[in-house]
Amino acid sequence: MASATTGPSTSGVPRKTPGEVCVQELDSVTIKLHPTFKDPVRVRQEPPFEFQSRGWGTFDIVVLLKWKNGSIHRTSWELQFDQPDASRPLDLPRAAPAAPAVPAAPAAPAAPVPPRTVPEGTMAPSVEVPPVAPWEEEHRDVFEARGSIVGVDSADEAMVEAAEEEATDGPGPPPELLRDTSAGTTDDDPTRASICERLRSTAYLPHSHPQFMFGRGYGGPLNAPKVLWRSDQPPRKDHSCPKWLTATEFEDQPEVMAAKVKELARLMLMSRKTVAYTGAGISAAVIGQAALSGQHTVGWKADTRAAPPTFTHHALGFLGRQGLLHGWVQQNHDGLPQKAGFPQERINEIHGSWYDPGNPVVKYSGTLHERSYPWMREDADTADLCLVLGTSLGGLNADQVATKTADRSLQPSAPPEGVLAPGAWVMLRRGGRSFKGCVTKVEEKDFQARFRPAADDDSEEEDDRLGEVVTISKSEKFDLLPSVGGGLGTVIMNLQQTAQDGKMTLRLFGKSDEILRLLLPELGFGLSIVKPPVWPKVSRALVPYDAEGRRLPPRAKRMWLDLSRGQEVRLTPGHNIQGAKQPQYMHIGAAKPITVKGETRKPGVGLGRVVNRCDKTCSFVLQIEGVQMRLGIWWLESAMRGGVPVLPLVNQAPSFEE
Repeated sequence: MASATTGPSTSGVPRKTPGEVCVQELDSVTIKLHPTFKDPVRVRQEPPFEFQSRGWGTFDIVVLLKWKNGSIHRTSWELQFDQPDASRPLDLPRAAPAAPAVPAAPAAPAAPVPPRTVPEGTMAPSVEVPPVAPWEEEHRDVFEARGSIVGVDSADEAMVEAAEEEATDGPGPPPELLRDTSAGTTDDDPTRASICERLRSTAYLPHSHPQFMFGRGYGGPLNAPKVLWRSDQPPRKDHSCPKWLTATEFEDQPEVMAAKVKELARLMLMSRKTVAYTGAGISAAVIGQAALSGQHTVGWKADTRAAPPTFTHHALGFLGRQGLLHGWVQQNHDGLPQKAGFPQERINEIHGSWYDPGNPVVKYSGTLHERSYPWMREDADTADLCLVLGTSLGGLNADQVATKTADRSLQPSAPPEGVLAPGAWVMLRRGGRSFKGCVTKVEEKDFQARFRPAADDDSEEEDDRLGEVVTISKSEKFDLLPSVGGGLGTVIMNLQQTAQDGKMTLRLFGKSDEILRLLLPELGFGLSIVKPPVWPKVSRALVPYDAEGRRLPPRAKRMWLDLSRGQEVRLTPGHNIQGAKQPQYMHIGAAKPITVKGETRKPGVGLGRVVNRCDKTCSFVLQIEGVQMRLGIWWLESAMRGGVPVLPLVNQAPSFEE
C-alpha cells in the first residue's frame, strides 16, 4: 500500500504561477478513485483543493476541474507506487475555458409524467428525486460510482440514535433470515484435492524459510513485504515469545497481496466450515488495545460501549449472514461483531461479553462459561478453514482453534465414520492413561498411528503434537472416534508476525479492513452491500422459548419477551457470573453476603428490571440485583428467529400466546 495525495502539489491541480490560471477561478475539483475505495468519488470545493487517501494498486485517477463560469476540464493520470514521485504537472489553458453556450429556446409544454407502478398493497414513496446536473450527466461514469461503502468505516461511522417505540400487541416484523451455511466442496473436487495434497506434503516452516512470510499453500510471487514500523520489543509484555519475534509491522507488496487474496477467496468458497478467530487488533481503532503497535497507542478509548464496528466487523458480519463464515470465536468482549450483524447464535464470546448478562467478562482467575469451552473445542476439532485476525496467538487456550485447524492440514482426509482407515482417529487406553491418535496406515493384522496424550480433565488443554508412528495390533482394544481429517488449514491476516506463522496455509500482512475490501469482490460481492443491520424497533416480541429461556420445538406456544422500560426480568439458569469472578457481580448466585470495596451485598438469584433501551450502545440497560448490566439489542432479534439455544434472561412472570 502507498498513500496518494491529490492536490496542487501532486495531482496537477493548477498552481498560481505567472501566465497560468488562478486557483481562485476554480469552483470545484472532483476526484474519482478506484471503486474499491470508501466513497470513490471525492469533491473538493475550497482551495487548495487537496485530497489525501491510502489504498492498494495502480490505477487511473480521473479528475474533473469545474470552473466558476460552468466550464469543465477533464483529465486523468496513472497512480503509481513504484516511482520516486508519481506526480506530474497538468497543462491547462491560460484562461478559464469559455462557458458552453446555451441557446435560448421557447418554453415547451411540460411532458406528461408516466405513473409509477407500485406493488399492490404498498404506498409509493413521496421522496422527490433531485434532477441530475447536466455536467454530472455528461460525466455519468464518474458520478455513478458514488457511495460504494459510505458509513461503515471505523474512522467515520457513528451508531444512529433511534427513538424508542411503544410496545405493540403484535409480534412485530420478522427479522431478516440468514442464509444456510455453505457446504463447500467434496474431497474429490480436483482443485481442493490439489491444495490439500500440497498442504499435506509441506511441513511447518521455520522462521528462516523463504516461504515463511507467505504460507505453506501460497503459490504466487515471493516479493518480501515492506516494513511499516520497526520495533525491537516483543508484541506483548504479558506473553512470552521467541527471540526473533518483535512488534515490527509489515505490509505485503500490492502484487503479493492481490495473489494472496485470490487464493484466500478460493479457500473460502471450497471450505466446508470456516471459523474466524479474532483478537483485540480488529477493534483497536475504536476500543483500544494492550499490544505494542505502530498504528495505535496502547490503552483504551473513552465510551467504549458506544464504539461502532470497523469495516472488518461489517465484512465478517456480512459473510456470516451469507453463510460463508460458519462460526466466530471472539476473544474480545465488545459486541462489535453483533453490532455489525453477525448472528448471535454463531459467535462464541469465549472470554465473556459486555452485552450478555449470563456471560460477563471472565477474569484471569475465573473459569469459562459451561457452554463456551466445549463449543470452542468443537470448532477447534472440526473447522475446515480458520481465519485469524487481530491476535498475536500468544498461547491462550483458545488459540487451539487456529493451531488444531492447521494441524489437520497435514493429515489425510477422514474416512467414512466407523471405518479403520488412514485419517481415522482412535482412542487407546494403556496404563490408566488415554491416548488419542490419527491412523496413518492399516495392514491385515495391525495398523499404524501417531498419538498424542488426551487430557483426562476436559478443562485442560490437550497437547496437540503428534508423536512418532506406533504399530498397534487390531486385537488390542481401542475406540474409533468421530473423525475430521485433512482440511484447508489456517490463514492469518494482520500487520505483525506471530510464533505460529510457519503453520499457516496463507500469511497476509496488512490491515484487516483493507484486506477484506479486496476479498469481498473476489468472492463476488460489491462493497456497497456491506452495511449496518437494522434492528427491530420494538422492545416486546413473541419468541419460541419457554419460561427458563430454552428454545421450544416447532409449533409450541411462544413466549412474550418484554424488554420495555420497567419490565421485571431474571437471569436464566446456567449463567457464568460466579465463574467469571467479577467482584461487582459476585453476590449474584452467592450462598452468603459478599463485601466489595467496603460495601456488603446480600446474595441474590438474578432478579432485576429493564432501565431503558439505549440505541447509542445497541443495548438494553438492566439493573440486576442492584448492579448495572447490559443486553445487546441483537439478542431480541436472534430470539425472534429462535436462533440461540438459550436466552440469558426472561421476564419474571412471562406470558404466552393464546
